[in-house]
Amino acid sequence: MEQEMTDLQNDEIESRAASQLLREQPSLMKTTGSPKDAIFERVYERYPMTRDAPEPVATTPAEDIRQLNHPIFRNSVASSDMDVVFVGTASCTPGVTRGVSCTALRLNWRPRGAFGASNDGDQSSTFYGGTWLFDVGECTQLQVQRSSAIKPSKITKIFLTHAHGDHTLGLVGLLCLMGQDRDRETDRPPVEIYGPEGLRMWLRIAIRYSISRIVPPYRVHEIMDVPMAPEWELRPRFRRYFHNEYRVSNQGAQWGTKGLAGEDPISWISQANRMSLEPSPFFSEVEGGRSIYPIYNHPRSYDGAPVWEVEDEGDVKVFAAPMSHGIPCVGYVVEELSRPGRLKNEYVEPIVKRNIAALKQAGFKAPMKAMAVIKNLPPGGAFTFPDGTVVTHEDAVEAPRQGRKVVICGDTADSRALRGLALNADVIIHEATNAYLQGVDKDTSFREVTRDAITHGHSTPQIAGAFCKAVNGKRLILNHFSARYKGDVSVDSLSIMMRIEMQAMKASGLNETQVAAAWDLMVLPIPQH
Repeated sequence: MEQEMTDLQNDEIESRAASQLLREQPSLMKTTGSPKDAIFERVYERYPMTRDAPEPVATTPAEDIRQLNHPIFRNSVASSDMDVVFVGTASCTPGVTRGVSCTALRLNWRPRGAFGASNDGDQSSTFYGGTWLFDVGECTQLQVQRSSAIKPSKITKIFLTHAHGDHTLGLVGLLCLMGQDRDRETDRPPVEIYGPEGLRMWLRIAIRYSISRIVPPYRVHEIMDVPMAPEWELRPRFRRYFHNEYRVSNQGAQWGTKGLAGEDPISWISQANRMSLEPSPFFSEVEGGRSIYPIYNHPRSYDGAPVWEVEDEGDVKVFAAPMSHGIPCVGYVVEELSRPGRLKNEYVEPIVKRNIAALKQAGFKAPMKAMAVIKNLPPGGAFTFPDGTVVTHEDAVEAPRQGRKVVICGDTADSRALRGLALNADVIIHEATNAYLQGVDKDTSFREVTRDAITHGHSTPQIAGAFCKAVNGKRLILNHFSARYKGDVSVDSLSIMMRIEMQAMKASGLNETQVAAAWDLMVLPIPQH
């Protein structure tokens, strides 16, 4: 009886949410007053062009009504030197309205000019930036060509979360597209590719079998020994893992240390290193790929799970931790290091200019370089000008700018292993493959939909929202939607995605300016702090 009451309460969650809209906005009662009409009215308020009009058609992604009107952009900057492009937002197979998994992180640092200074005047950075892709599902190369935000020649790194086809099958095709834009004789560095072990041999075989000589120089770094979450149990009879929460709650199972190669001897991961196909210069593979091993005693480990220190670019670091999925899978955290504060030119420059002659007499051949001296003062330090003006570090330099953090979860039923890495993230990108929508989902319940998602290694909006709340995430973007959730701008589709957002908002405690259900080619700026 208690479980039946719980199911009934969960089934009524969305009805209550829609009814609350009616209570909070009495004007909505001027419609029929039903919860469904209240949701539609909310869609009309957010996207006025959908009321009593044909389905809007955007000629470019920038003209998409969601890009123009979604509340996630209400308090955001129009552009930034870091942003996320959602190249594909579907799970399983690509469709007409959504491509499968691919997320691009654009690090729009300006290239360095003469004398080693960046064009924006920031001499503290040694990082050149570029576009980093996370997962490359089937048809990614078509999606990239649809987007004006992503240039194939700018893609410098590709990170794969796991081996499932909706995350990997577009990799060779994308590399071929990138190769068309690259001059093989230049000194450009190779494309760096990262993913769970077995990736190097799989990619080598796929390129060799398809005789894809056009791919650009690339190098593969393998994330080794990715363990299955303790709630997943290998059943040898079926040669696959099944979700078994009983192992954790009643048997105290822990994260393993061997990875799939240690548990399933016939898996690809176990067999890949036994193959004798060697790399060939005719197919662009470059030496130097690393094997990246887990660190179980990492200071930011959580729940006994390991952490991988995947990459360190000086200004930006990349970490990974294991996800709870049916095959080895990781989620990534990209961290920008904090930057020194900006020099207050408007304060310092007039002082320098009125002291130019005296600074020359004092030994400054280029008096304006005194500004660099002031910027590099230690906290509490001071610079005294010839006319007696004393400028302190605190007077002249703004406070350090805290670095930004982006979390990109792989497929998962539980992202807990990322908690130590994801704390206070600026953006959390979390899958929400399935959702229970009352009136849409027949002959099921909230409990059944949640259980089905978890047993397949996936999440609901509530699971994503709960993780975001646990790590104090500032914004939550949902992706990896089931094929039944269309990505077009029809009122029906917009209303369904709005209901999914409302579920995540309730679980995360965030508001509508902080939560979005992503659509293909959505661009989300990540402003500096």
